[in-house]
Amino acid sequence: MRNVLSGALLLCSSFVVTAQPKGYQQLKDVNAFQQSLAKSNAAKQTITSDFTQIKNLSLLSEKIKSKGKFYFKKEDKVRIEYTAPYAYLVVMNGGQLTIKDEQKTSKINTKNSKLMQSVNRIIIDCMRGTVFQNSDFKVSAYENGQNYLLSLSPVTDAMKKMFKQVDVHMEKKTLDVDRLTMTETGGDYTDMDFSNTQHNAALNEAIFKVK
Repeated sequence: MRNVLSGALLLCSSFVVTAQPKGYQQLKDVNAFQQSLAKSNAAKQTITSDFTQIKNLSLLSEKIKSKGKFYFKKEDKVRIEYTAPYAYLVVMNGGQLTIKDEQKTSKINTKNSKLMQSVNRIIIDCMRGTVFQNSDFKVSAYENGQNYLLSLSPVTDAMKKMFKQVDVHMEKKTLDVDRLTMTETGGDYTDMDFSNTQHNAALNEAIFKVK
């Protein structure tokens, strides 16, 4: 699971006040943001991006760097294809999670695991624009001149065991996710930076199936 994790429509009452991130201020007009985000994501049937990922582990002096391609297709299909420094594939399709490396392929039915459903949903929500509907987290929203920042704090015991916080950075102009930062309970964290994002490219259903 090291590379699986390795937006938005929210009721105002679901927000939680946290320390204001440096360079950001609290988002004042939440309703306008919700409406804009809902409209933007309604028009995005597919999303493709390049990504770079940096994994910061307290036990290692060097950061673990990797890169690859990201594909999303509504409602719930995701392909995360790591191409360097090694080949590694994560595919989410409905209730099925498939992980493939050079040695083996593993399939997990997330419907049988509340925890795996939650992990699966984080990525889906970020791309589908439904982060604020996720009952596993409470959200604080911030903005600066160029970006929105949604800080997700876990509220369920299962998520508290995995994450201290999940931060979703979004470009103001496009409302695309350009960075996803997942901080684990122990302090280790993973940054995924997305670039060259395209909308509504035709995607073959075959890329969301792993043999």
